[in-house]
Amino acid sequence: MARTKHFATKSRSENRTGFFFSDFLVLTLDFESEIVDANASSSQAAGPTTTPTTRGTEGGDNTQQTNPTTSPATGGRNKPYRYKPGTVALREIRHFQKQTNLLIPAASFIRQVRSITHALAPPQINRWTAEALVALQEAAEDYLVGLFSDSMLCAIHARRVTLMRKDFELARRLGGKGRPW
Repeated sequence: MARTKHFATKSRSENRTGFFFSDFLVLTLDFESEIVDANASSSQAAGPTTTPTTRGTEGGDNTQQTNPTTSPATGGRNKPYRYKPGTVALREIRHFQKQTNLLIPAASFIRQVRSITHALAPPQINRWTAEALVALQEAAEDYLVGLFSDSMLCAIHARRVTLMRKDFELARRLGGKGRPW
């Protein structure tokens, strides 16, 4: 099997590239750079060409190809993979349907319960047991999940995929769950 060590030496007049094939050195001349160097001798300000060169090898055509995930706008870095719209949403739905823990953070829910209790209950009632707060949170989350699913059915019935306020109002009105406004 041939070793493929590459080395390049540059001189002012020519650009040589060498490859080792079975310990035999094969030199190739880059004719494009010689043309550029000939032009550079007439004008010292001109530099080497920036166009990539194509060289043929024994195995066939060895053209320089760019990676489709890199672009000059991103500085040559790979772009992050983007899923099709809806794929991540479906994955999140499956994830949240599998788990059984509560979705609303407990501290913020307890804070809301205490503020509602302070506003609506008499001043003597200001303490809650932990079990009562957990039961209240589970009931609230169950109600909200049911309301969202009924509202989504109303939106789909209207040939839409976006939930709107009127979907929640219709779901509450049809389900008899409180005033719809």
